[in-house]
Amino acid sequence: MIALLLSLRYVMALASVGVIAASFLMFWEGLLTIWEAFAYIRTDPDQAVITAVLQGTDKLLFGIVLVIFGCAITVGFVISPSSPWRKKLPEWMVIEGIAELKNLFFQMIILYLVVHFVTLVAETGDAMPQWNALVLPAAILLLAAAMKIIASVSSHTPPATIKTDAVSGDVTSGS
Repeated sequence: MIALLLSLRYVMALASVGVIAASFLMFWEGLLTIWEAFAYIRTDPDQAVITAVLQGTDKLLFGIVLVIFGCAITVGFVISPSSPWRKKLPEWMVIEGIAELKNLFFQMIILYLVVHFVTLVAETGDAMPQWNALVLPAAILLLAAAMKIIASVSSHTPPATIKTDAVSGDVTSGS
């Protein structure tokens, strides 16, 4: 039964392949958008080039984050922790659990929203943004606060290091 459950971790490899495939799509879209920026140089060299470059950069950054996310899924959940070549991987590719994956996901969303907001501001040009444009920075701040709260809550002492005094019942932490 345990062997069957452990073999289910290879289903995570499908998720990783899907995320990596999505990253290739984002790279393609980003490169096409930057290629369009070269065409805008001839037709409208002012705001259109800046907006196209920011949109392309946004898509390329999202593609990079998806690659990191896909690698983290594979290394964290598919490959055995005792694998000899896992120790040779860089630290950014190795995650230790769901808490780190959630933190990475929050960072990915916040990065995308920040670059998207800057792109929207660049698209407005010299015009004053409308009041509803403040929703995006407010969402970014709320997500950053939620990420900080989740990171502080999930950084508790692991259960293996918590000791209970048999006589008094006091809980102490230590090794």
